[in-house]
Amino acid sequence: MRKLLLVCSTFAFAAAPTAQELRRGIVDADAVVVGRQVGKTTHDADLVLHRVQVLNAVRGGDGAAAVTVLDWPQLALHQRPSPRQSRLYCLQDATAIAMRLGLPAAQGPYFKMVGWPGSNPLIGADQAADPYVRFARLLAGGDLGTSPAVTARELFSTAIGSEPVLRMEATRYLAERPDLRSHLGSPEWSRLLSRATGEIEDVPFKIALAELCGEQRLDGVFDTLMVSLGQVTDVEYARAVGRIGKALHGEDSAARLEARLQAAGQPNDRAALLLALGATNTSRALDALLRMDRTDGAVDAALKEHRSPRARDAVHKKN
Repeated sequence: MRKLLLVCSTFAFAAAPTAQELRRGIVDADAVVVGRQVGKTTHDADLVLHRVQVLNAVRGGDGAAAVTVLDWPQLALHQRPSPRQSRLYCLQDATAIAMRLGLPAAQGPYFKMVGWPGSNPLIGADQAADPYVRFARLLAGGDLGTSPAVTARELFSTAIGSEPVLRMEATRYLAERPDLRSHLGSPEWSRLLSRATGEIEDVPFKIALAELCGEQRLDGVFDTLMVSLGQVTDVEYARAVGRIGKALHGEDSAARLEARLQAAGQPNDRAALLLALGATNTSRALDALLRMDRTDGAVDAALKEHRSPRARDAVHKKN
């Protein structure tokens, strides 16, 4: 798994990036450890050296009791070690940088933090039971000899679990790893799809589950996801359903949404279906929207979602 390049999924990366990217930090790291900053030295105006005691080596680190983490504090959006806290550290080898700077070998090994959001979480007193440590070990399973089937089942359990950050990370990771998804069976996929349709409070998680089920191209997934439109009024969910429909069914996705529109009785249902229709960005969707009543604000919003030149011109002419 080391230095594994994550496969960009069809659906997950069409959406806005998530605030948490722990899985990327773990995958990109040369070493993953639980550590505590125990010292700090200023090398020069641009570089600070943090001495980090290794409390628990998840993967890599060459068995060192402590490592030195290079930190450039003048750089924006840069993660740095926090004093007196036990944290998960996702580290990349900085040996070449240390040699170039003439840093003493005795203070090595030298690393830098990977910098992905959420990749330096606080760890509880019971490290063996800490969910972030367990998740890091789960993703390091390939290096530790864990079979892909076991890893897939554990990711599934995490994805339907109760810890919001980690269930999102596990869901995204499965969406990016078709090799692991192939080890899940029909019962697991049925539960994931049911959770995708039943979730109404955590909309980003709902979208991630929908995209995962779309990646797997489950039978009837698009029609199932449409059921939640209207119940969930978040615009991002409607956009996600439109994207998934386009990826799975092309122009026919618009026809399926149109058919459901005919039976939509509530304004929320109709508005959400129209947004999803626009988000398919299909020619059929555009033709259907242009035939509708343009005094209807929901139709106008759907045209804005379409993003085609003809849709933009139609909105511009009306305004």
